[in-house]
Amino acid sequence: MSCEPSLSHLDRNPSPPSDLEWGMQDVADPTAAEPPRAQGRVLKAVAKVWPGFLTGAVEGRAHDLIEQGRYDDAVAVLERGVERFGARAVPAVLLAWCLHTAGRQAEALTWVARAVDDDPEHADALWLRADILFELERPEEATASLWAAVELDPENGRYYMQLAWIRYQDAEYAVTRDLVEQGLERAPDDAWVQHIAGRIYDHHLRHRRAQRHYERAVALDAWNTVARLDLAELLQARGRCSAGVRTAWETTRLEPLAAADAEEARSVYDTVLRRWPWRWYEWALRAAVVLNALDWMLPTPRAADWALIGAVGVPYAAGWVRSLLVLPAPCRRDLVAKGRRGPFAGTVARTLAVAGGISLVLLGELNAVQHLGVLALLALAYAEWFRRAYLIAQGRAAGGEPAGRH
Repeated sequence: MSCEPSLSHLDRNPSPPSDLEWGMQDVADPTAAEPPRAQGRVLKAVAKVWPGFLTGAVEGRAHDLIEQGRYDDAVAVLERGVERFGARAVPAVLLAWCLHTAGRQAEALTWVARAVDDDPEHADALWLRADILFELERPEEATASLWAAVELDPENGRYYMQLAWIRYQDAEYAVTRDLVEQGLERAPDDAWVQHIAGRIYDHHLRHRRAQRHYERAVALDAWNTVARLDLAELLQARGRCSAGVRTAWETTRLEPLAAADAEEARSVYDTVLRRWPWRWYEWALRAAVVLNALDWMLPTPRAADWALIGAVGVPYAAGWVRSLLVLPAPCRRDLVAKGRRGPFAGTVARTLAVAGGISLVLLGELNAVQHLGVLALLALAYAEWFRRAYLIAQGRAAGGEPAGRH
């Protein structure tokens, strides 16, 4: 999943079309028939005398397609304008960004280089070039291009955040954090900046800070589906299983959603639903490991064993039931819907087996070798838990579709 920033501030908001612009619909529409030769000569003449007219017409149509998420079609519109009226009819940086968003990085690099050559002090063009170079796995050149953009516009928080994003995997945390904080200081109300800050802190396991930035990103842009889904998964990572499910479910209900966003939202929702009982099973395994170790090192009388079982079992059972009840009713139904009912029942059965088994361990009089055997069984159960947790994350457990997120 790509995390590149939107260049929506580069898009133009075209004014209402004039009569002449209505006549340009076939120019901006890649499916339209070729105009008569005479009309083509007139339009080329217009391009020489009034290039802004053609730029606005072609770019206006591309803007509409971009708003619909149809980047390939937007590229076709812009390329058609270049083919028929020359490079002056299309902003090079806009075509470069559309090509970049459509995944055509080599062509995007050619056009963004043209934009930089035309205006070396175009900070946004330098920023876009850095993003394209990063996608082409040329991080050193990308970093140099971004620093050039920073020098031209040192108060742009997005540039600092993009630098942090490029360097977050291989740079020291302190260096990355400094860039993140500079970006946040300069653009505290930018949803993209907040979202990327959350992802970087998430990567470095600063989950509390990551959650705060994800929530801020969603507050600034309620339609930011990627930030919502990142928040849903982070909430589950922090142990708030039901909150994660609810957040993913609410994202699937946003309307209208682009087809790709809707598919991703459904995929993540399916993943967090499957993960819900599996996290509770993990906590049962954790409790069993601790109780086995305590019983091994500190043998207790039968009454104390019963008290310990109640002290751990009752809060666990109450928490499990409460977590289930706070889920929205549609989520509870989806939890045991066709395709998930079997895995859910199997996980509950595993949880009960672990609870019953550790209760017998506490009430019995096991020696050191037997405690080691119990520990070995729990280790095997944990290994199986990790294996299935990985499959759930990939969306392949119990016939699920690949999640395709990370």
